[in-house]
Amino acid sequence: MSLNTEQSMLATFILPIAQALRSQGLDAMALVEEVGIDPSAVINADRRVPIDSVHHLLARSVELSSDEAFGLLAAEHLQPQVLSGLGLAWLASDTVYDGLKRTVRFSSVLSTGVGMQLREDGEFVSLIMQRSAQIENFAPAAADFTVGIIMRMCRLTMGEFIAPVKIGMQRPRPADPAHFETMLSSTIEFDCEETCLTFYLNDISVPLATGDPTLARVNDAQTQGYLDRITVLKTSRDVIEKIVEKLPDGPPTAQQIADSLHVSNRTLQRRLKEEGTSFKDLLQDTRMNLARNYLLQPTRSIVETSYLLGFSEPSTFSRAFKRWTGQAPTEFRQTTAPH
Repeated sequence: MSLNTEQSMLATFILPIAQALRSQGLDAMALVEEVGIDPSAVINADRRVPIDSVHHLLARSVELSSDEAFGLLAAEHLQPQVLSGLGLAWLASDTVYDGLKRTVRFSSVLSTGVGMQLREDGEFVSLIMQRSAQIENFAPAAADFTVGIIMRMCRLTMGEFIAPVKIGMQRPRPADPAHFETMLSSTIEFDCEETCLTFYLNDISVPLATGDPTLARVNDAQTQGYLDRITVLKTSRDVIEKIVEKLPDGPPTAQQIADSLHVSNRTLQRRLKEEGTSFKDLLQDTRMNLARNYLLQPTRSIVETSYLLGFSEPSTFSRAFKRWTGQAPTEFRQTTAPH
């Protein structure tokens, strides 16, 4: 079944939620399955999950943990790799402000249910977030999770403490608002028409020692490519999703993908041609993009990467990667991965 990407978010966002559940002694994967999310999808940066399902998961997490601030707790477990190329580009940004600008530019990659904009007013800069999707069963913890993620990335980028001047949140007032203010180190106004984090311009404009324009551009390009795939080309997007799903068992054929999408091979090829691509190109591009993503994850070995991409031998993967990029996998990892 094709995913409605207009109501979806990165599947990897489930990872910090699952870690927070485990920290509370709860069975994370059982709860993920309970709300209808495929556990195998949550480790794949190219997969997406319905926004409604994530709201359901967060609502149940609050209920089972008896922690109304569970969304903030989950955000504290977030690692930049969860955000794929955007997370790595953010870490390589020249300033926290640049990282926030990237978040606004690529907000649809994270979630198609939240619109973002930046507003500069004298000595202040505000990140404004407004729900753009109709959520049938809105979970306040989802708003907390979003704010928590922004603050987590700001602090990881700075490498030190940073706090907003004030926060307005598009969620009902919790029973213990002081607990939320302590966790976010800021005064908070609840029941707002939009969520708004306001910073001092000087605080977020400090040059960062970790700034790396080349690495940032590489990951910007990867993120833009992902955004193009999920927002424009429906058949191509569906094919890519199926390719990613089947790759660990070996590169799938066009017929296998057509069968999984319940169309004939001829119809699939025609639709892809109408979108200006082909199955062969999508297979190669998907493997190449996933290879780059996996190689930027220091905990993932080249051997594991080769098998996840459907290669029978690491040497075969190495030759293919050098043909795609002009670099061997080890060379790419050494010159591109953050230090």
